[in-house]
Amino acid sequence: MKIRIWLAMIITFIMISCDKGKLETVPELEYKSRNTDIVPVNGSLRLNVEFRDKEGDVSDSVLIVRQRLNKRGPVQLQASPYEIPDFPKTDKGEFEITLDYQFHLITGLTAIRVVGSNPPKNEVDTLRLKIVARDKGGNKSDTLVVDNVFVIR
Repeated sequence: MKIRIWLAMIITFIMISCDKGKLETVPELEYKSRNTDIVPVNGSLRLNVEFRDKEGDVSDSVLIVRQRLNKRGPVQLQASPYEIPDFPKTDKGEFEITLDYQFHLITGLTAIRVVGSNPPKNEVDTLRLKIVARDKGGNKSDTLVVDNVFVIR
């Protein structure tokens, strides 16, 4: 009888010690939604991204890399850091990231002319956005990738 009790206690202890919480020290990002697939001239793109973090300190910055995928003129720009406003510590929440046409989407990307168009027209930019969040402890999240963002030029 004593052996069964000890065995049950050991098995319970092992199960409890092996239980990994759902939250980790490194922030996690999950894509939820966006307002549009096609961003018109002078429009904006709004992304809703959920975050999870064990310490609840995902309030340092977000890094966004824009990558143009057009066959003519592909380019990947350097990461642009954006500060996150201070908010109370929480282990789960949602960011709404707004990227304006002029300041965030087409900056640094030269328009690509459609060959032979008269009057001259520009190709639609096909972008991939890579998003990383950094917490106060310096931990960086996994890279969230948002594909097929079409920007009218």
